Order: sequence, then structure tokens, then C-alpha cells
Amino acid sequence: MIFILIFFGILIGLNLIPELIKKEYPKTEKIIARIVLYTTLIFLILILLSLVGITFKGQYTNTIIGLTFLISSLIYFATNKNTRNKIISIVILFPLILVGFYFQFFNQNLGTYKVNDELNIKISQEGFLACGEIIRLTKSKLLIFEKELIYDSNQCLRGIDRIETIEFNDKRAEFLIYHNGEMDSENPYHYEIENKNVW
Repeated sequence: MIFILIFFGILIGLNLIPELIKKEYPKTEKIIARIVLYTTLIFLILILLSLVGITFKGQYTNTIIGLTFLISSLIYFATNKNTRNKIISIVILFPLILVGFYFQFFNQNLGTYKVNDELNIKISQEGFLACGEIIRLTKSKLLIFEKELIYDSNQCLRGIDRIETIEFNDKRAEFLIYHNGEMDSENPYHYEIENKNVW
């Protein structure tokens, strides 16, 4: 709650900057408003896809999209004059900016490990209260997307730095997960997944 109040105060401060600067730059304001519109649409697509377990490929793609949205929004607040349209956009953008900060700090992709030509294991960190790192089995879709097949947050493993595939067939998958040993003394950790019409 304190973070939200501090952030809200920062937004108010950024919105006061155009009132202190007496010069107007209408062309620049239009360009920045368009950039914010496009980055907001792309970020909304990212959020909607993540709700159904689809993400863009690449370790830093989602981070770059989120950062572009956040930076362009903050520049928009600091440069455009306060009008009715800007106040409406602040109301719309404020919750999206909070989601953007959540994605930047609590939904980080820590590594991707190849299982075969179509499947990967992605490791991510999500939130303060997570026991360990999140393990996802993902499948490549339409060249630029990955579909989440399995989401596992129950293993309590931290510091995962390597995953070896021992066995992978139509019935099951078996892996060795190397980690820092902080939460679980078994290192490498023997991890099995049964195929229940998943892949």
C-alpha cells in the first residue's frame, strides 16, 4: 500500500512538470501520445495473452515490452500539458503501470532450457511469497509465441542454473535440476512429469 501511495505521489509530481514549463511543444506531445497509445496496446496484448498462458519468445522480450510501456507513460506524464484527455488517460494507465511494475520486479524469466525442438522449460521468479522458482513447460506456437503446458510452483527450488533431460517420451519426462541447495538438499533434484495429454 505504501508503494502505491509513493508511486501515486511520483505521478502527481510528473504531471506538475508541464505546468511549470511555460513553453509548448505540440508536435512532440502528439508523437509521445502516439507512442504511448501503441505501447499500451502492445502491453495490453501481452497481459491478455499471459492470462491464457501464452508469452512472447525470448528471455527479455516481455521485459523490454513492459519497460517501453512504463518509460513512454512516464515521459507522457512529464511532457504533455494537463488536459481532460490526459486526466482520462491517467485513470486508464495507472492500473496498467502498476501491472507493468509487477511484471518487471516479480515475473522475471531467469532462464530457458531446451527439452526438444518444440518444448522448453522456463524458470521464473514470481513474488515475495513464492517458496522457490516457478517451473514451466512451454511449447512453441506460431514462431513468436510460447504456450504454457505445465505450471509448477511446488518444488521450492532456488538458484536453478542447469536442467538436464534424462528421459522424454509420450508417457513421461524426467529431468535433473541443478540448484543452490538452499531450500532442498537433494542436488541435483530428480524431477518427473507424467504426460496427461499435455504434449
